[in-house]
Amino acid sequence: MIDFSPLHKTLEEKDMVISEMRDVILHPQTIAKINKNLDVNLSTIEKICVYLNVPIEKVVRIVPDAE
Repeated sequence: MIDFSPLHKTLEEKDMVISEMRDVILHPQTIAKINKNLDVNLSTIEKICVYLNVPIEKVVRIVPDAE
C-alpha cells in the first residue's frame, strides 16, 4: 500500500500545506489522490521531491498489505 504520511509530515515541518502545490506542480485531482493514499505517477512524486527539495523517503513510503 502507498502511504503519503511522510509527505504530510514533511509539509508540516516546512510549515506548508499541500494546497500550496495546487496548480504550481499538482493538479487538484492529484492532491485528492494523495490525500486518499491512492496511486500517483512516479513522475509526480519526483516533482514533489524536487519542489520540496527532499528525498523520496520524505514524500512516500510503501507499507506491505496485511495478509
